[in-house]
Amino acid sequence: MQKYGKPSAPLLSHKTHFFDENAALLQRQIGLAALYTEQPKRVRCKACDGPISEISFSKLGVDYLVCPRCGHLNGAFEDSDAFCSELYVEAGGAAYARDYSSADREAYRKRTDDIYVPKARFLVDALAAKGENPATLSYADFGAGSGYFVSALRATGLTDIRGFEVSETQAALANEMVGEAVVCTHALGDTVSLAGEVEAKVVSLIGVLEHLQRPRELLAALRDNKAVSYLYISVPLFSPSVFIEAAFQDVMQRHLSGGHTHLYSESSLDWTCREFGMNRVAEWWFGGDMMDLYRSILVRLSASDKTTGAAELWTGMMKPAIDAMQEALDRKHLSSEVHMLLQFERRS
Repeated sequence: MQKYGKPSAPLLSHKTHFFDENAALLQRQIGLAALYTEQPKRVRCKACDGPISEISFSKLGVDYLVCPRCGHLNGAFEDSDAFCSELYVEAGGAAYARDYSSADREAYRKRTDDIYVPKARFLVDALAAKGENPATLSYADFGAGSGYFVSALRATGLTDIRGFEVSETQAALANEMVGEAVVCTHALGDTVSLAGEVEAKVVSLIGVLEHLQRPRELLAALRDNKAVSYLYISVPLFSPSVFIEAAFQDVMQRHLSGGHTHLYSESSLDWTCREFGMNRVAEWWFGGDMMDLYRSILVRLSASDKTTGAAELWTGMMKPAIDAMQEALDRKHLSSEVHMLLQFERRS
């Protein structure tokens, strides 16, 4: 089962601050990039654990290396305890949560409906196409954040769902918005052991693998957990967005920055599936590359009185074409994101 493309309008409506607060967001990223370069050097690939040494390019002062073995894009430094604590844990992860939370229930519901319910429906449809009855299965969402995906799963009619999150701020928001305790917290260092013990048929990692310090250990724990049959992932990809960001380094870097210190590629995902015994059941390729191009040029044009008139013309020209242009990339598996339903191979 394969699906391509996704309308850009809902996401654009939720990301107006990317346009309006470019300078402040960029400064935050520059600060995180500086902190990242103070960490120990990364000498092994985050995906396949092979050696990496040759720098491919630099962005915001950070060097990046493409793994010669699996094609994964790696930042040159480790996402250390200090770096991850600054991003996700300090002050309950409040700074990180600002990018992923909504201020009130109506805004929370709209974000859930516009962005996360389509992800949940794709999972339900893919499981049904595989011959499963989604309503009878149990689900565990790791890195549940503010509970959007848990809420989306509930909106599709599923009931046996638990969310797990390291940020107290985000978990509290999730439980407040949903009206009951659907997301529980755990220590950052307990993620792998929790994956090895969780009783769930389906585990989801929506925008999570790229943030983990030891993603390979988590995948091994899930593989060895016989209760888990399916893994549903969403990961950012090494895509045209990376090159757009490299060309527009005075524009907020949505994709390869902050907690995204490495990016998957289709080849590194294939390596991961082979190593950890998973089959690709369903895939949804879509991305924000053309939105990034549109935003980057618009922000640059809007910054000067001499080109503000061109900004309006650019919007009128580009905005109606974003979805068709993006789908062309998606169908070539060049999108900035992919959702995959994977099934563990179980030997009797």
